[in-house]
Amino acid sequence: MNALSSYSPLQQLSLTRYGRLKMLHRDILPKLDPTDFRVRLTLKALYSTYQDLQQLGLEEEARLLTDQNQS
Repeated sequence: MNALSSYSPLQQLSLTRYGRLKMLHRDILPKLDPTDFRVRLTLKALYSTYQDLQQLGLEEEARLLTDQNQS
């Protein structure tokens, strides 16, 4: 069974989006020039999605995804 199945569709969407943005932050952003507009957009989307997760009561899950993507 998929671990995401225990969450509502909105929670699933937010968690999946946050995980993807963290992957971009880890793998793609270091290759871009810091002044590239995509860097700023990705960071803003990451912050916004984290705020969404906090409002949905999924702050702990966001921390786990953050820790997982940093290793």
